[in-house]
Amino acid sequence: MKKTNYYALKLAFIYFFFATLWILFSDRVVTALTTNLELYELAQAFKGHLFVVVTSIMLWRLARKNNLDLERASDIDSVTGLHSPSVFMRHVDTLLARAAQKTSHVLVIVDIDGFTSLTNKLGFERTNHLLSDMAHAIEVSTLLDKLTSRIHADRFACLAELDGASDMALYIERLHRECSRYLQRYDQQATCSIGVALFGPDGDDAATLMTAATRALNDAKKRKGAVTYHDIHLTEQAQKRRQLITALRQAIKNKEIEVVFQPQYRLASGELTGLEVLARWTHETYGAVPPSMFIPLAEEQGFCEDLTALVLEKSAKQLHDSDLLGTVIQRVSVNISAVEFNSESAIRRIDDYLQLNPEFARYLCLEITETAALDDILECARVVDTLKRHGVTFSIDDFGVGYTSLGLFNQINVDEIKIDRSFIQAMESDSRAKAITAGIIDIAKRLEINVVAEGVETVTQLALLKSFDCEYVQGYYLGYPASLSELKVAMSV
Repeated sequence: MKKTNYYALKLAFIYFFFATLWILFSDRVVTALTTNLELYELAQAFKGHLFVVVTSIMLWRLARKNNLDLERASDIDSVTGLHSPSVFMRHVDTLLARAAQKTSHVLVIVDIDGFTSLTNKLGFERTNHLLSDMAHAIEVSTLLDKLTSRIHADRFACLAELDGASDMALYIERLHRECSRYLQRYDQQATCSIGVALFGPDGDDAATLMTAATRALNDAKKRKGAVTYHDIHLTEQAQKRRQLITALRQAIKNKEIEVVFQPQYRLASGELTGLEVLARWTHETYGAVPPSMFIPLAEEQGFCEDLTALVLEKSAKQLHDSDLLGTVIQRVSVNISAVEFNSESAIRRIDDYLQLNPEFARYLCLEITETAALDDILECARVVDTLKRHGVTFSIDDFGVGYTSLGLFNQINVDEIKIDRSFIQAMESDSRAKAITAGIIDIAKRLEINVVAEGVETVTQLALLKSFDCEYVQGYYLGYPASLSELKVAMSV
């Protein structure tokens, strides 16, 4: 508004200056140009027309500038800086018209529950801050390409392009979590509801998708703080996922996650040398939940640190009570996720644990994936050296499936690599897998790095690994994951 006033005043001053000069000098110029009465009258008429043309252009420029400012003001929400509903709908239609039906676009509507009472409690200024923060939460919830708009006083719409159904569930979850987190900065009891519609199944243009997402939102608002899809089956999946997350968080808190141990053997002698600790979760409703389901959930939701702490605590106690550690068992392997390994707080927590438990630390081998090592090799090397002060060893898990350069071993002080099971299981029928496995074992031995072949399931695989001079093996052919008491019976200890 200030710019518009400034521009209007500027034009008024120019007009005043121009008109004053015109009045003062135009007649003199005309008189100086001619003494012919007929030409003089013609020049005066031309002078008048020229004045009208110039002033008309000046007025047109002012009117055009004002109209553009008004259009821009109506295109952008003044509180949040987001697109206006009309611009949003126009852009959504343009994007969807260019998108193929196989492209995964999702339209999400976020609504603040009990907004009127929240506004009365916060006041005008803090409410505007809240709305601005909500807009920020939606924008930063993911790096995905998206369009966002404030479509109502307490309602936001967002169109995001996704890679697939798994990304959609993760995105909606993260969005809900971020929005709730920002809301609760203003009121601990504040919640938001979300309605979701999918491009294709629920509509192929902005208006249809908006209608579908609004219907879903209306259902969500009946429960408050809920997420509802226009497709009821997706809503059921989302609800089950959220219930599973809540149950997992509670299971970790109540120490209901159990540990089992898979034996590792020295191939040449058949001697039991180590154990890999694996987490197991059995829920009263969901039954045995596979690690491939609950571990990614723990990583996504940010409580894998607590899960690892629980696994370390339980395995250390059970091994100590069994009197196997340091006698029969010389090494205990525990997986550290890439999320934890690249988290400063998680590493600090592991460091503190190792400092408090030096007897367990000297037998502990921490397994990290190639992905974790490659994210930041220099930082990875620093973390490995820091934790190695406590006597732990390090293993690269699932070796061979990433993009590891052999130069990695010059930078990171690892003690062991575990060849990924995909190579072991393919050796019998794939000559390339056989050659790669033999090559990995040979190079590792030359570098004085121990090799464990995991996923051994047949006698033929075992024989091939023996011919390659592989040092350690583990897999279902040699022993299933079991409790320590079951392992002791099997070993007759």
